[in-house]
Amino acid sequence: MKKNRKSEVERLRSYEKNFFPNLVTSKLPNFNSSKKGIALLIALGTMIVILTIGSLSIYLITKGLKVTAGQTRYETAYESAVASLEIGKARANYLNQNFAISDTSEVIQVGKYTVNLDVERTSPGSAYVPSGMAQKFGRAIAGPGSSAGAAGGGTYRTYYVKVKSVGGAGEQVTLEILQRYTMESE
Repeated sequence: MKKNRKSEVERLRSYEKNFFPNLVTSKLPNFNSSKKGIALLIALGTMIVILTIGSLSIYLITKGLKVTAGQTRYETAYESAVASLEIGKARANYLNQNFAISDTSEVIQVGKYTVNLDVERTSPGSAYVPSGMAQKFGRAIAGPGSSAGAAGGGTYRTYYVKVKSVGGAGEQVTLEILQRYTMESE
């Protein structure tokens, strides 16, 4: 009881000194006395920022790896299509020697890629180039500096070769060429 009276007396004396106490500031907690709590809040905030930056960097790295893997798969599909074009050129040469067969179409497996290979003759017969006539891609047909027209006339056959390479993950590459064969004039 004496302690309660003493504290009550002290409270009344302080009330006499400050007759109109500021009720708003007397209800707010004193932040100067809890510095350990502020340090904890700063540590938690810093940890959240560091975790956010770390998770963002991990996300960007994995996204970059996925892009690189997709590009590698596409390049491999392209290489299988180029290899299939070589097979198609050989088939065009075979069709050029065996005129009774007009076209071939088949599905082949090149590594892990399924390739649709189509080779067809573009015209039923041979095309004739008169002597002295300019010819598109003429130098590529018979060698440097000569063409079927420059050699006194000649004939050629063209073959359309199309390959479509499809991978297991859905990547696909389609390549097409027009293969020409110059026929010797008789």
